[in-house]
Amino acid sequence: MRRIVVVANQTLGGEHLADLIRSRVADGPVEVLLVVPATSHPDLVQALAEAFAVQGGLRPPAGRQDAHELARSRATAGVHWLAGLGVDAIGEVVEADPVPAVRERLGRGDIDEVVVSTLPAGVSRWLHQDLAHRIRRVTRVPVTVVTADHPGPSGG
Repeated sequence: MRRIVVVANQTLGGEHLADLIRSRVADGPVEVLLVVPATSHPDLVQALAEAFAVQGGLRPPAGRQDAHELARSRATAGVHWLAGLGVDAIGEVVEADPVPAVRERLGRGDIDEVVVSTLPAGVSRWLHQDLAHRIRRVTRVPVTVVTADHPGPSGG
């Protein structure tokens, strides 16, 4: 069984991530640890999160919520979404910077890949903070970055 850590938040449920997960499942059984950082978001990012949620068939996040409450809700929805893609998954809410939690999980030695799902350049704090590179520095497993398209009227 292939074990993957997926770090996702606003883009959870997007087609970019679904495509990657489907490609992994095509190679055999997959188990995912979904890591959802508890972060607060400005209004623009909140609007994008709502659009990505709708695109992926998830319920849009409620208005202003506590960051941990919102992350728990996304993690729960994400686990169900992943199950619909044929994946065994568990969700975990972590602090705003997911690197320490990912490093701790990688320390157990049973992870085959880390996937970082981000918003598009220009609005992604994770790309700006070079999250994938920071994770690569603490592991020897492949780190794959998938970037969502800007959601549009056609769902893309």
